[in-house]
Amino acid sequence: MIRGCGWLVVAAAALACGCRRGDPGRAVHEAPPVVLISIDTLRADRLPAYGYTRGATPHIDALRADAVLFENAYTHVPLTLPAHVSLFTGALPPVHGVRDNLGYRLDAGKHPTLAQRLKERGYTTGGAVSAYVLRRETGVADGFDFYEDALEAPEGVAAAGAVQRAGGNTLDRLLPWLTGVQGRPFFLFFHLYEPHSPFDPPAPFKQRHPDPYDGEVAAADAIVGRLLDELRARGLYERALIVLVSDHGEGLGDHGEEQHGILLYREALHVPLLVKLPGGRRRGERVAAPVGLVNVLPTVAEVAGVALPKGAAGRSLLQAIPPAPVYAETFYPRAHLGWAELRSLVDARWHYIESPRPELYDVAADPGERTDVIAVEGDARHTLRDALYKIPAAFMGPSEVGALDRERLAALGYLGGAASGGDGPPPNPRDRIQVIRAVETAFRLAAAGRKEEAVVAMQRILQDDPQLMDVLFEMGRVLSGLGRHEEAYQAYRRAVRASPAMAAVMAVPLARACLETNRLDEAAAHAELALESSTGPSHEILARVALARQDLARAESHLAQVKGDAQAEANRVLLEAEIAIRRARFDEALARLDAGERAWTAAGRPRPRDLSFLRGDALARLGRHAEAAAAFEREIADHPGNVQAYARLAIVYGLLRRTYGDVDRLLERMYKAAPSATTAGVAAETLEIMGDSRGARAWRQRRSSRK
Repeated sequence: MIRGCGWLVVAAAALACGCRRGDPGRAVHEAPPVVLISIDTLRADRLPAYGYTRGATPHIDALRADAVLFENAYTHVPLTLPAHVSLFTGALPPVHGVRDNLGYRLDAGKHPTLAQRLKERGYTTGGAVSAYVLRRETGVADGFDFYEDALEAPEGVAAAGAVQRAGGNTLDRLLPWLTGVQGRPFFLFFHLYEPHSPFDPPAPFKQRHPDPYDGEVAAADAIVGRLLDELRARGLYERALIVLVSDHGEGLGDHGEEQHGILLYREALHVPLLVKLPGGRRRGERVAAPVGLVNVLPTVAEVAGVALPKGAAGRSLLQAIPPAPVYAETFYPRAHLGWAELRSLVDARWHYIESPRPELYDVAADPGERTDVIAVEGDARHTLRDALYKIPAAFMGPSEVGALDRERLAALGYLGGAASGGDGPPPNPRDRIQVIRAVETAFRLAAAGRKEEAVVAMQRILQDDPQLMDVLFEMGRVLSGLGRHEEAYQAYRRAVRASPAMAAVMAVPLARACLETNRLDEAAAHAELALESSTGPSHEILARVALARQDLARAESHLAQVKGDAQAEANRVLLEAEIAIRRARFDEALARLDAGERAWTAAGRPRPRDLSFLRGDALARLGRHAEAAAAFEREIADHPGNVQAYARLAIVYGLLRRTYGDVDRLLERMYKAAPSATTAGVAAETLEIMGDSRGARAWRQRRSSRK
């Protein structure tokens, strides 16, 4: 944090845990339990503890009665992963280097986490998260003995933030670990994604709260209450240090942004922060001074007796903190949209936002930041601007901090001719925020299964803003789901050209599109780009490339390295079965598929794509055609867009002496499920194999007309 603007320093005794000056640790319980609760996307001003009158959070209210409440706590970036990295390391984003939810990995060797520090102190460490963006591959799990993050990988960049699970389910996976360690010093980290969008609170909260965001907050409160009740029942609550915080807030339309990540107004930065000290010391107190997430690690460290390195950005909240404004940034507009990044400083009175058109707000008199006073408050503007300039932006995109270099990007055609987004300075995000509303509408159409409409809506957006990487990438994902793989490939390529720094983030889905369009060399090149950031999926794709080249040994070598990603590991089982089929070990393939299906069923997960397809393939090769037909039909029911399942089923129909009418109707169903030139070509090839040249010609004509 930067020293500068003043506020009255709270007396040291106000937060000193009842300890003597200079000897804070003597009155602290030896190695108290440490519990860190992170409620994603929770605005401070939507909690009754912060004066909100329309919500209901009885469990958080009860915790607040036992805790110190920080009235003006701020995140340093309104995105889940970088905010948690600051929370865990006590370092600002320009220092720890994690600037977005995707494509970055924390170097915990350079920036040790809270879990690492507590583990060195003798603590047992365990955590469970409810969002894909906090998976262990990001580095945030370093130092945890137990880290539960079993979530499915997203289908694309835009979908990553939507991959979540209910906080109650996450807590169910964390409590057994607590049972095993509660007799020892432990650090428990619990992350829940309510009230992150989409807002759809469960009963009874949906019925009790007309505002769905309030309903989600109430649902989160109930889950927190379960954990607190567990701590009380186990005799841990009273002597525990419990910190409840959020990583960022939510726009909710206050300045035109419905969600978060693009703008830096208080609704996205102001977060709740409650600190319940062992024995309930200082309970009920309020602190008005501005503080940041970087202050949490030093606070926990002081209570737990952990030494901090020199030069830590934050200081313990239990000590008198020198006057300092709180830093925030978002580079999301720059990396994803081709717009300008934003940076800001907020102190007890002023909030200065640096942008192509800087803004200044008197947050003491105008907490909703409705009136920009930069034209009349020159002294405050210059003071905060000068302080902000002392914090280097030091931005590097994911591709710049990973293994990717400019030569490799150029070799793939993404540099030296990529569109620049136009002449002059990049747009101010505030001036373009209305575009995001149209983007969110298009994305909702895709999420609702209205894919053709979604593609049209995204194409319309791109006519005016051709450099919107997220839109290009989401369009690629939707086109892939429609079976329009060549168009998907082109959309993905445009997305990478719009934002080459994000190439490693987008490499895996683009590699899959290359596989679908038989660009094997390019598929392998993109998979190799992502090896550092997406190790499991990259090796899976390289295995698929090897399979396409009939190199079974190399495929097995890559599959042996598929670890740490739930979806890639599931796909590994399927690929191992496919290799067994290629080696005519059909019974072995069926056994692998049976074992995989049992595991997925036990985990409550649906059958993955190609499971029943591969079963049908193995059964057909064994001459068990009726069973094969049933397997292919099950694949089509589970995954209607799997074109190859229809094609194989058509051939099995022929072997079972089904009529040409049955085959024709099946192929029409296939085309309806995935209408594209590629699908028409598959239909033509299938009929050619079956000896129906006339039917094949008709489908080739449809393919030509579709192109």
